Amino acid sequence: MLAIADAITGPDALASMGTAEIMQRLNVSRSTARAAVDAALASDELVEDEPAKGSRATRYKIPGAVGYVRQYRGTGPKFGPITPQAPGPDSGPLPATGPNSGPSTGPESGPPVQGPGTLFGTEIRPPMGPDSGPHHSPIEGVNEGGREYRTEVATIPAKLRPLVDQITAAGVLVAWTLAPGEWIVVEALMKRSGADMLAQAAVQAAARARKGVAHARYFLRTWQALPPAPEPGTVPATAPAGPARSNVVPFPSAATDRPGRAAQAAGWYADLLAEEN
Repeated sequence: MLAIADAITGPDALASMGTAEIMQRLNVSRSTARAAVDAALASDELVEDEPAKGSRATRYKIPGAVGYVRQYRGTGPKFGPITPQAPGPDSGPLPATGPNSGPSTGPESGPPVQGPGTLFGTEIRPPMGPDSGPHHSPIEGVNEGGREYRTEVATIPAKLRPLVDQITAAGVLVAWTLAPGEWIVVEALMKRSGADMLAQAAVQAAARARKGVAHARYFLRTWQALPPAPEPGTVPATAPAGPARSNVVPFPSAATDRPGRAAQAAGWYADLLAEEN
């Protein structure tokens, strides 16, 4: 959802994206990318506006983002659509202050252009000033002496907490630092198969792992192969009545069913003696 939302360029919340581009944006395999798209479509938060055809990629739409305008949340002023302002000390062109000053030209003048730092023609910048607080890089962490320390905290969605608690209570202790797209996949799989089935499959997969399991991402492939949960009131299938069948094949008898070479030679010798007599 975040990868497709990042590709939206207009208020209609439409973005065309193929499987290869989704794989590149998420840095995952083809099967994982398709599973993520299927999970997002199953949640109804993403819809397929126009299917793929030939070289044209599938066009997706996020209904909840139609007409949405991002607003900056911080201690500084909010950045919205640029509107004309009355003349005053804080508006209009800056006065000339030196012999080298002239008409303002460059990236800081004129209307903002669409780019990574803009949204629908509105430039988005962090507030600058003594009251704007410390500056942090895009990587979440703490800036100490110019060095960034990346931190990852296991933020588990509230809807998936019962599943995590079931697996943890069974003694399977793994890391739950999943990406937002992976949490969407897990939520869709839990809606399809149920928390009990996913928890049981995770415990069994952890027991089969020879080297142990360190991260919950190990369970994703197992969960994707699970069937949907049966409808309420479904009667379990029972084996048909009849004699019990065994999968053990008995060895043939050496004297009757399949005689060995020594027995065969003894039989031939006895036949020869009978003919001579």
